[in-house]
Amino acid sequence: MTISVHPGADDRDWGGRLPRNESLDLDDDQRAARDEIVGRSGRWAERSGFAPTDDAGGLIGPFNAFALRPAPGRAFNQWVQTDQRGSSLSKTVREVVILTVGVAWQADYEIYAHVAVARTVGLSETVIAGLRNGSTDGFSPDELAAHRFADELVRTHRVTPETYAAAEEAFGRDGVLDMTHLVGMYLATSALLNAFEIPAPEIPD
Repeated sequence: MTISVHPGADDRDWGGRLPRNESLDLDDDQRAARDEIVGRSGRWAERSGFAPTDDAGGLIGPFNAFALRPAPGRAFNQWVQTDQRGSSLSKTVREVVILTVGVAWQADYEIYAHVAVARTVGLSETVIAGLRNGSTDGFSPDELAAHRFADELVRTHRVTPETYAAAEEAFGRDGVLDMTHLVGMYLATSALLNAFEIPAPEIPD
């Protein structure tokens, strides 16, 4: 999947404050990291419905940053892949958590990417819209418990006893642990995207 640059956005710098990896003389480790990202994370992104590259094939989003700093990039991706393989949470609940974090941080590429992932795994358009506009109408009890837990943790840095109890009842101790790890992953992603002002394509209807 490639990005079609929209009229008026021809001068978009998809790297934000970072140089694009294809514009640099990369060392061997950086080139290997770029190839790994294209071959693994890039394919997952395409299957999930969002673009990891621009029209010319250059990495965008956090993927460019991961290629520039291979060691932390690999470690982060291993963390994400471990969670994807072993999480006790459903795929739809995971996306509720991820989008809750992205919206709280106004991390454009995270929101763009995970709206696509959420649609791919079957999260309803009503819930996706609610996560983006602050409404919880139409949320299932599990979706609401996950959203409130993640939202409180991100926005207030704490979780009230009532919210914690609802999350533990819905997901068990392991589920709450998995949610907390997931919040941490996507806080890190949001920080990376926002620190370097990394832009995102438009979210399709």
